[in-house]
Amino acid sequence: MLGMVDFGALALLAALGVPVLTAALVMALRRRSRVRQAAVRIDSLLQELARRRAELRDADLERSRFLAAFSHDLKQPMQAVNLYLDGIERSLATAGMEAAERARALESLLRLKQGIGYMNEVFDSVLDISRLDSGALAVDAERVHLQSFCEHLLRQHQRVADDLGLALHLRANDMGRAYADTDPRLLERILRNFISNALRYTRRGGIRVRISERDGRCRIAVVDTGSGIAAGMRRKIFEEFKRGDSAAMAEQGVGLGLSIARRLAGRIGASVSVRSHVGLGSVFAIDLPLCTHDPSEAEARAMQEERLLRGVLTEVVVRPPANTLLVCLDGDPEVAHALGLIAPGLGVEVLAAASSAEAIRELARIDRVPSVLLVDARLPSEPAMQAVMRINEEFNAEFPLILCSDEPLLAEPDPGRGARVSVLIRPFGADRLREAINRSLSSLQS
Repeated sequence: MLGMVDFGALALLAALGVPVLTAALVMALRRRSRVRQAAVRIDSLLQELARRRAELRDADLERSRFLAAFSHDLKQPMQAVNLYLDGIERSLATAGMEAAERARALESLLRLKQGIGYMNEVFDSVLDISRLDSGALAVDAERVHLQSFCEHLLRQHQRVADDLGLALHLRANDMGRAYADTDPRLLERILRNFISNALRYTRRGGIRVRISERDGRCRIAVVDTGSGIAAGMRRKIFEEFKRGDSAAMAEQGVGLGLSIARRLAGRIGASVSVRSHVGLGSVFAIDLPLCTHDPSEAEARAMQEERLLRGVLTEVVVRPPANTLLVCLDGDPEVAHALGLIAPGLGVEVLAAASSAEAIRELARIDRVPSVLLVDARLPSEPAMQAVMRINEEFNAEFPLILCSDEPLLAEPDPGRGARVSVLIRPFGADRLREAINRSLSSLQS
């Protein structure tokens, strides 16, 4: 009842004439007091630990909010810069100057566009980090036809590969009927990082995207003929702020992309790997589960329609008709100005406004009806979808909508609008905008 008793101490007390029972009671009380004091100290330490953890959690959330705001504030001017560069490129192509001078100007422009493209990737990486650390990155899985998915991704990079003089191919082997249940946005982010790195570090030859099956899993590999990665760096490059140590890899990069790719892969139940040989090239791959059954008839029909919208229909309308009016709602006047400069190259007219009320007034003044709406998802004047609704109600119509956002998760339009809504992730250039406009016009014909 009194707990463990120190019999040696009791014997000493007995020799000194202290009653044994009294001594045992005193020792038990002292022991109980020490246990109570220890419990108080442990409770105090646990409370301090909980307080410190809450402070760290709040600090992480504040950092994530800061990174998101920082990236958004920089992406706004970067959007205008991308459009201005496309306008300069078009002007150079038709400018009256000597061939050598034009070649030098185009080379400078190409280098500038590569640098701007790298900055765009850094902003995307910053946003990805903020979403991962804050736990705000949701996974939305759907059935994906892997061959058409990769074909669409390569078309987006074909222009850059052509400018660099590099081949860009897809090899699907016998995977033409392969499907995966995954989040297409996260998968695209991972593969986009692999392809961008391959383009950046490859000087001769080209890049091949290869789809194959291994032990019931699908492997999508990006194979390049670049400088390769030393054996000691192959694991480190998937750590934050680590890059390869070759001379070719020293020119650019802060080492965030591959670390983010590995973390994103974990969110969709996939894994990433790398094989490389110095002087020969590298293979970056992602392995993800294959579907164990064929899609239903309804799923197959929906995916076929999506492939048509991504591929065939966007090519049907090579150039928008001359009377196409693109109504842009954006709070940044630089974006509106840049759109006005590149509008002739897009084959459209642009009416820019900062709010739906201003757009409606200007449309009434010129007596025109919009063909396509281009709306900032973070429109300062009012909620973006509310502005769209007001314009639609004014003209009693439902105009095709291109929603511009810094990240996919901030740009979830009403699913009931179907193919009439497309999302453009900023910053984008004239080519991606032209594709979005063509897709929007194609949706009117379907």
